[in-house]
Parts: sequence; C-alpha cells; structure tokens
Amino acid sequence: MSSVTKACPSCATPLPAEAAFCMMCGAATPHSIDKATGEIRQYSSDRIPSPDLNRLQRVLGSNYDLGKLIGRGGFAEVFLVHDRRLKRDLALKALRPDLVISEALLARFRREAETVAALRHPHIVPIYDIGEAEGIAYILMPLIQGESLRALLMREGPRPVREASRILLEASDALGAAHEAGVIHRDIKPENIMLEGKARRVQLMDFGIAKAIDHTDGTPGLTSTGMLVGTPHYMSPEQASGDPHLDNRSDQYSLAVVGFQMITGSLPFDGESTRAVLFQQMVGVPKSLRDLVPDVPAAMAFAVDRALSKDPKARFSSMEAFREAISGSDAWPPESVSSFTPRPSVSTPTVGAATAATTPAGPVRQRRLLVAALGAVAVTATAVALWSTIRDREPVIPPAPVPVAVTPVPPPTTAAPIRDSASPVAIKPPASGGLPTPAPANRRAPGAGPAANPSASSGAQAPAPMVAAGSASCQAASAAKKWAEALRLCPAEAEGGNATASRILGGLYQRGSGVAASDSAAAAWYRKASAGGDVQASYRLALMYGAGTGVIQNDVEATNQMRKAAEGSVEAAWPLLAERYEQGLGVKRNDKEAAVWYRKAADNGERAAQYNLGEMFMRGRGVDKSEEEAAQWFSKAAQLDHPGAEYQLGMMYIRGRGGIPKDEGVGLQWLEKAAAQGHEDAKKEVAKRRRP
Repeated sequence: MSSVTKACPSCATPLPAEAAFCMMCGAATPHSIDKATGEIRQYSSDRIPSPDLNRLQRVLGSNYDLGKLIGRGGFAEVFLVHDRRLKRDLALKALRPDLVISEALLARFRREAETVAALRHPHIVPIYDIGEAEGIAYILMPLIQGESLRALLMREGPRPVREASRILLEASDALGAAHEAGVIHRDIKPENIMLEGKARRVQLMDFGIAKAIDHTDGTPGLTSTGMLVGTPHYMSPEQASGDPHLDNRSDQYSLAVVGFQMITGSLPFDGESTRAVLFQQMVGVPKSLRDLVPDVPAAMAFAVDRALSKDPKARFSSMEAFREAISGSDAWPPESVSSFTPRPSVSTPTVGAATAATTPAGPVRQRRLLVAALGAVAVTATAVALWSTIRDREPVIPPAPVPVAVTPVPPPTTAAPIRDSASPVAIKPPASGGLPTPAPANRRAPGAGPAANPSASSGAQAPAPMVAAGSASCQAASAAKKWAEALRLCPAEAEGGNATASRILGGLYQRGSGVAASDSAAAAWYRKASAGGDVQASYRLALMYGAGTGVIQNDVEATNQMRKAAEGSVEAAWPLLAERYEQGLGVKRNDKEAAVWYRKAADNGERAAQYNLGEMFMRGRGVDKSEEEAAQWFSKAAQLDHPGAEYQLGMMYIRGRGGIPKDEGVGLQWLEKAAAQGHEDAKKEVAKRRRP
C-alpha cells in the first residue's frame, strides 16, 4: 500500500497518491502533476495545499475582501468574498493551485463559466464574474445561504416522500432547462444540490465538468478522450464505461440515484472499491423502491425505477417526462409505455399468487469498463455482457390486517377541531347600505375549518343502510358498537368487495375500537375501500397521506384522493382541495380550480372558504377582480366571526371600498371584533385610531 500523500478534496480522507477516487465518498481525486517534469508531486502532509491568499487578494483587487475557505471540490476551492461596492457576500471558486495550469485546464474552467452564464433558471446557481491573473483562475457566484443535500442526508437521514419529490422536481426542472440549452451536467450528486433557506429551495451547482452536447465545429469535448469524470456512486452505466458521447439521459440516471438515496437512505450500488461500484453500475439491478419502502407512491417508484434502467433508451426521453412521471397518480402506469418494463420485485410473493414469467429485456450488450484518473491513468476491464431480466409488476397491496379478539372498548374521542357548521345569524344592516354591522358580542368561538377527525360527520356522509333487526352484518355491528362482532364480520365482507365494510375496518383500526390501534392497517383498509368507490374512505386516506399518518407523506396522492372525495360530494373535501390547488400541493398550482372549490364550500357556509374566496376576488386570482364581490364574501365570513374577514370588512368601511359607503364608525367596530380575536393588523389599526 502506498504511503499517504494527499487527502480527498471532498471529505479529507487520507489517500494514496495514485488514487483516482476517494474510497469513502467516491469524489474524484485528480493527481497533482509537476508542471516542469510531468511527475506526480509528493506531499508529506495529508492536507492539500491552499493557494497563496495574498496573491488571490491581489487578483481580486480592492473591490473585494477575501474571506475564509468554505469548501473544496475536485478541481477548485471555494472562498467567502465580500463585495465592498454592493455590500454583499459572494462565493469565489478558484482553481486549485496544486493542479497544472495548462491551456486545456483553463479552457475547461472558462467552459464552466460560459456554460452557467448561458443558463437562466431559478434553480441554477448563476455566476457574476470570471477572471484569470497571476496563474489563478476564478469565478464569482452568489453565496447560497443553506447546505448541501449531502449534509442534510448525513445529519437527518432519509427524507419524507413529499420533500424528496419536491427536490427531484426542482432539480429535474433545472436540468431540463440546461439540456434545452445543449448542456449536460455529468456530475449530479447530493454535494452539487444546494438547499437554500428555510424552504430548502434547490440550487443546482458545479457545471465544471459539463459538456456541450452539440459540437457544431466537430471538435470533441474536453473530456471526450476516454477520461472518466464524475462520481462513481452516481454515474450512469454509459458514463461508467467511459462512453464520451453522453446525453441528457445520463443526468436522469444520476438524479434517480439521488432520489433512491433520499427515500431509502442508501445507495442502489456500493462496493469495496471504485472498480466494484462502477461494475455494479454497469451490470447490477437495484431493488425497486417499493421493495425497500412499501408505502412509497407507485408514481415515484415507477419514475425512479425506469430512470435507473441500464439502457438509456429505456429511460424517459426527457427530464420533462421524468417530472411528469414523478407527479403522476399512485397507480402503476399502463403498458402503453412500450420501451420499459418494471424490474422484478424481490419481495416474497403472497401465498396463492401467480408468479410472473421472466423474459429477457433485450439483446446482450457489450461494454468496456474504463477507469481513468486525471493525469491519463487508465485501467481497462474485460468486456461485460449486460443482461437485464425483468417482468411486469403490479403495485404492492398490503395484506389485510388480521382482527384480534379483545374485550370491546368504546372508541376514544379525539380533540381534533370540528368544522364550523353554524348558520349565519341575522345582523341588522346599517342604514347606509346592505352589508351587516357587527354584533355587540361574540356568539361563539370561531370554528377551525374542515373536520380533521375522519370519524367526525362531514360532507355527504351517507347514512348506514337500514338493517333488519337481528340480522348480522358489519354495518349493524359497527352501528351498535359491538366491536368484536364487527371485527369478525367486516373482514369477510370487505374481502368480498364491500367497500363500506373496508372503510368501517379502517375506522376501527384508526380509532383502536376493539383492536390495537394501527394507522398503517387503517390506511390499508381505507385504500381498499377507496379503490372500491367509497368516497368517505378517499377523504380519510387523503388526510393520512397529507399528514404522513400510517403512510409515507405524499402530497400527490393526498390531492388525488381529496379530489376523488370532493367530486363524490364529500363537503369537507371541498375547501381542502381548494387549498391544495391554491398552494400547489401535490398538483400544479391552479387558482381557477381553487376558486371553483372554494365557491362550492363557501356556498355551503364554510367561513374560511368564504374569506379565501373574498381574498381571490380582492386580488383577481383565479377570478375576475371585483371588490364588490369580495365585500359580499367578506361580509358572509365576518357574520361567522372570521377575524380576517372582519378586518377586511372593517377596512372597506373605513376606506369606502367595494361599493360600501364610507363609515369609519362601523369600520372601527369590525376592526375591534377582529382585534378581540387576536388579529394583529386589526390591533394596530384600532390602536392607531384610538391614539389621542
């Protein structure tokens, strides 16, 4: 074993001089070559030398103050810099001083700047300036206030599906824009996905080894000479084989590896050496996400599984198609996708289930394994035959929970907020107009919106069918609170296709009525009931997906189930579906669709929906702007003691807006009511008007 002469530029692990990649994190570890002799430099220290800071400061000039070192990469080091003129902190990426400053390397560095400068996207880190002087090349970029995805994964482990989906969507959107501009990244990994601010907004960075897809002048790319560039654990099979002609599907594969890691907490391929990892990238078949995380949405599992296909032709044709697949419904896509068949499941089949026959996915493909370190060190492996054995795969349906015979106990009550269903109280209108004046005292505490308790009566809850006296049925036993009998009767009825029985079972397991409470079992029965057309089960399942209770949190599926319930006339689902469209939760933001569902809920007397609809009319979001219409909806919500509506109505009276004659006295009364309920803006307005 060679003596340690350098450290990994990413994780600082001590490495032998000839190491091309870090054995711990997989980062590229280019050799340091003596410019005069062409020999590898030997360092007695296990740290890579830092640049001459005084020289770097001279290169920057008097407009910038050079700060501390904040990061290292395979080719550059990153420093904090303060811009004196614009009073802002920036990041400076300077080429590592221990590398050869050749024209080819400088050309590569300029290519990074030119590549990123041509890209304009909210999820791609832009550049502000580039410079070369005194043997130093640098790029100035914004300083991202946040952390890398790698740091987040190391600290907190796997991410919830909702967060993982958002990160994948934002990163794929950025890559799609880059691909349209003729650029592939070629080094997608958690270290290059920055998460900015509290919202953890994706910022894709380090296009330093990106390559223009279209070489119109016929000149090969700077890294198209057999040199392996990238990080082994995230490389596509074609990149691992040293193929110089990569396209956008290579980035798709790497991003799918990142998605796999975010959800499962592990990488699809690992090994004791870089060569072992690269070999697995070429021939290994990873487990499906659903084999490792059974509750992962089918849409996510399908998207990641297909993007991890060995053959680029079997992946999605574009990042846009990849994004659409991630955002799809929780059902395995139809067989119309002719170019892809899901990989085989490795889970144990259910007893009695038929085992699908396996068929070869395609012809044997020959590939060459080429591992090359910077400095032209290459190792050629023998040709490897790729054989992918795959078969059709249906979504995993959790087995039916087995009822446990226990002493019947009454269902526990929950402290979940109940929907405000009180009817508006008649209030005497002011003499100056048709809108109401505030009541002298509060009638009741304000409601908290739609029911969060799935067992609470809400919406179009159909009454249980009449059952003849003495007859034994799931519904009758449940209505009589005979939990042991219900647990004996309901499973058979549910398995026989009775969706209502499946929903009742879900409720028993969710409440712990006569059986040990189990949210996962409840979700399984609700899922079965929803598939059978029970819209109340769809509503309850939507709440569970939205909260991550009993299932992995999944906004896409939550919205799908909520819409199914809303379209089935479950009233409690109307305002919740509107919120999802308004906020873009699990669906593309659509203010018009939100307004439709808010109106249905508002017409039904839901005060929060009335207030939200008033806000939409006030701002012209999803509807034509109309202060008069806004005033009417604020009025209805204010009569139901909604503090926000009381504030808005009060300000309309004070300003004489929305067709309301100006009346500061009535306006102040509404503001006082809102302030009494804790509305901060109302408190400020009342204090301002009471000031002597």
